[in-house]
Amino acid sequence: MAGPHEILGMSRVLGMSTTEFLALYTDHGGTTLRSEADGRCVFVTPSGCRVHKRRPLVCRLYPLGRSSDETGVERFAVFPRQSDCEAEFGSDGTVGSFLESQGVGPCLGWSRRYGELYRRMIGILDRLGVEGEIEGRMAEAGTGDAAATEPPADLEDGGPEAAAPHLAPLSAWQDIDASLADYCAAKGLAVPAGIEDAIDLHLRAMGEWLNDLESRL
Repeated sequence: MAGPHEILGMSRVLGMSTTEFLALYTDHGGTTLRSEADGRCVFVTPSGCRVHKRRPLVCRLYPLGRSSDETGVERFAVFPRQSDCEAEFGSDGTVGSFLESQGVGPCLGWSRRYGELYRRMIGILDRLGVEGEIEGRMAEAGTGDAAATEPPADLEDGGPEAAAPHLAPLSAWQDIDASLADYCAAKGLAVPAGIEDAIDLHLRAMGEWLNDLESRL
């Protein structure tokens, strides 16, 4: 799985827009990276990962798996080593030191913030009576990750996702470049050049869109 902030980071490593990246390298409405015929990630090459500098959180965590409960308590487990994995495994150190060495902190922070917006969105759309349509679209897209979905057409009147096509990708949550281009044009703002600034503004734009939806209630 790949979140909006991860899509943005990988696209910048490859020197392209998130719109291009989503079209070339993702499936399921932009929520998963494509795989080669042998099951390998599309970015794995004989010389290593093409986007290693901005690899997704799931790759940074490996061989750890992470889960958290409704109170935010985290738990970690160790996955079995893959037969062709060339990483170094050992028992020294701690989970905390490993996470720090992999630069996990900012990725976890962004994932939490997008997750909070997603949960808020589902609650609002449920109150508006359209959550069922959202879930149906996710089923059609072939993914269980509704965090990337966009609202039905009758709600698209000025939000940052308004100009994007349905499910190609599920744009407001995934295509940061397209979303910010529309948002900044409407607000008379310059599109941020830096990754961190772009993510922060995208989160702000999505929050404002949810505020607008909530005001209708």
